[in-house]
Amino acid sequence: MNQSFKYLIAFLVVITPLFGSAQPEGKKKPPTEKEREDKIDKLKIAFISQELTLTTEEAEKFWPIYNELEAKIKELRKANRKIEKEVEDNYDKLSEEDAEKKFDEVLANEEKEIALRKEYNEKFSKVIGHKRTLKLLSLEREFKRELLDALREQGPPPPPPHHGRPNDR
Repeated sequence: MNQSFKYLIAFLVVITPLFGSAQPEGKKKPPTEKEREDKIDKLKIAFISQELTLTTEEAEKFWPIYNELEAKIKELRKANRKIEKEVEDNYDKLSEEDAEKKFDEVLANEEKEIALRKEYNEKFSKVIGHKRTLKLLSLEREFKRELLDALREQGPPPPPPHHGRPNDR
């Protein structure tokens, strides 16, 4: 991992709480999900651009392709989360046949994601070559790992609400 990126993440982890405390009492509010996503996206863009050493010309071609892929993958994952939520909310009423259909839908979405990655890797290769396209896969994992490590250092998040099913107790 690039040392300067580690320092950037550490800086942001340390400085973020200060922005909240600089607000007058009673007006503190946590960042919205959109603000957090935007912040993470900016960090990811900086990290990938630096690690792939994208030229200005390459970046102009690369990022629209990357953003298009990310949007499509986000939609597939959103569909799977919706299915998971439906299953969680209606688990006791779910028939075996419905469960099988839901399972097939989830797997189909995962297969679509793999097909998208193959399709877009060809597009990336035309812009940055096969070698850097391959590196992109590991960079995405590395970015996620560094982000999770930084979040772990901040402390554990509050536990999620328990929507337990009878078998969970």
